Amino acid sequence: MEELGLEPADYATVRAAVGGSSDMTMKKLVGPDLLQQGLEIYPSIFEEFMLEGLDPMPGSMEVLKALQERGEKTGIFTNKVGRHARAACDHLGFTPLVQQVLGVKDTPWRKPDAEFSHYALKLLDASAEESLLVGDSPFDFDSAANVGMNCRLVTTGTHSAKQLEHLGALSIHEDLFSLAREAWGLELE
Repeated sequence: MEELGLEPADYATVRAAVGGSSDMTMKKLVGPDLLQQGLEIYPSIFEEFMLEGLDPMPGSMEVLKALQERGEKTGIFTNKVGRHARAACDHLGFTPLVQQVLGVKDTPWRKPDAEFSHYALKLLDASAEESLLVGDSPFDFDSAANVGMNCRLVTTGTHSAKQLEHLGALSIHEDLFSLAREAWGLELE
């Protein structure tokens, strides 16, 4: 933002802008007139710092390990740039626990496009009817709903339960431990 001659945004402003994709976030932060310039500057800055302070969300490793032990197929399906998502998964230790990591620029689509959801399911050799999408945003819910897939939501992202409750997800959870108990009967420590 400084390179564009703008005042740096505070944490609350950035948090409110996050969701959908980096392009959408950038547009909210710098406006449509500076969007292209922002999108040219951002990647190199992001790549320099993207793993700094990045730790697994509480319960994430435990859920992935438990599901792997049960023989469940799991994948990460995100509006983050695919190579960034894979680098984050490698850093966090998730890569050996999931069958697929798919992100923006891996396909012509993004969430909530039905084609993106169908493609993710195809890579996992799974049907929408037998699958569950776990997410933290309306984009996640719509990605599931657009292909007839069930969805459970967590409030670990930028959306509160109040902001998510009208969507119609199977359930909304404050953390991954609660989700694991209800969705899979897992008691994690």
